[in-house]
Amino acid sequence: MARVAAFALRLCLLAAVLGAASCNRPDEEPEAPQLTAEEVQERLIKQNRAALEQERAYLKAFMDSTKWAFAPAGSGAYEWRIATGEGTPVAEKELVRVAYRLTGVHGEVYGQGTREVRVLRDPDAVWGLQYALMRARHGDSLVLLLPAHLGHGLAGAGEVPPMSPLVYYLRVL
Repeated sequence: MARVAAFALRLCLLAAVLGAASCNRPDEEPEAPQLTAEEVQERLIKQNRAALEQERAYLKAFMDSTKWAFAPAGSGAYEWRIATGEGTPVAEKELVRVAYRLTGVHGEVYGQGTREVRVLRDPDAVWGLQYALMRARHGDSLVLLLPAHLGHGLAGAGEVPPMSPLVYYLRVL
């Protein structure tokens, strides 16, 4: 009887040790400390600044590598006017036909062809392209360098990844 009681006691102790061990798994990471709203905001600001600095570096590296005469075009965009057309200036709301090639700053091709853009009214055309067309004339050829916020932004679109600076090679027809 004493043997049975000792065995039962050992069994209870073993169950208690196994139960305690299962509560503290070594493969589980301890809980991360909760951040305050101010700490979260500060981290987001730092991440955004880092992303913008990286994007500016990509744009600068592209401009430096081409040695083309880019000029600031507002809101972080740059423009190199290859040829000035003889046609009329593009007007707001005008339906403009453009020949284009769209790439990333590292050369990846996202699209090319011809398309029509309703200037400053086209929900399918990025803002940077529409604003560039407002400064253009029919017959212009230009290269437009757009930061992500004037292109497809945080979400990207189709083949264009999120936060991608864009290069438009344009001819306003």
